[in-house]
Parts: sequence; C-alpha cells; structure tokens
Amino acid sequence: MRQTPEIAFACPACGREAVASLEGVGSCPHCAAVTRVEISDALKATHVVDACPACGNGLLYVQRDFNQKVGLAVVVIGAALAPFTPFYSSLFVAAAIDAGLYALLPDVTVCYRCQAHMRGFARNPRHHAFDLHLAEQYHTHDTGPTAPDAPR
Repeated sequence: MRQTPEIAFACPACGREAVASLEGVGSCPHCAAVTRVEISDALKATHVVDACPACGNGLLYVQRDFNQKVGLAVVVIGAALAPFTPFYSSLFVAAAIDAGLYALLPDVTVCYRCQAHMRGFARNPRHHAFDLHLAEQYHTHDTGPTAPDAPR
C-alpha cells in the first residue's frame, strides 16, 4: 500500500510545515498561505524524485519516515526500565521494537538544503543515506553545493 505522494516543506510565510500535492499547490495549515512548488512532468509521470520540488536542489538523501522523538522515547523507556527487568530485557524489547519499525516504515526522501520531505514517491537509486559531510556544507555555508550529486 503506497501512500499518496506529498511534499512537506517550510512555509515561506510562517516557517512551519506546509504540504503540497503533485499538482504543485502547497498550503500551510497554520497561516493559510498558498505556495507553488515546481513539479516536473517527469516527477508526475514516474514518481521518482530527481530534484527537490521546493527549492530545486539535486542533493537529496533517503531515510525511514519515522518520528525521531518517538524513537528516542522508546530507547529512554527501555533504558529506564532496564534495572527493574530480568537481565535488562527491556533493552532487548526496545531494540526489537526499533527493528520492527525500521522494517515496516516506508522511506522518505529529504532535501539537504531546505529539509523538504517527499513522501509516497518511489526510491531513486541515486539517493543514499544521510551524509554528514554534505549536511555540514549546507549548515556551515548558508548555500551548499548546487550541482546534482557533486560532493566537494
């Protein structure tokens, strides 16, 4: 079961999350601002992301679509209960929950530049896991590399 493709990006008006569909019209549920994002014909046809529709950046990475705060809560609860469970078994239960969620949850493509999340799209084999070196380039220098897949 594949979810409906959507692009979640920072609203230019208020900075909170806005969502756009494949039609390219994004709306912010917080401030009601309407924003257009560039949806290429290739993206509409293939559902494979080559560049970020929100900012046009070609450097993207793939990760599991999982709320990191929930994952951290599972680990913290498992660690807090460890002294009270036989053989620290709550740590094994937390690890099993984490592994199960990792196996079940879909991928999401994320833009290094604007942190837009593209959900419900097919995975592009050119996009790999998060690369700290590329992320630091964007964070350190407000603008990062612009050539598609051209690390420095």
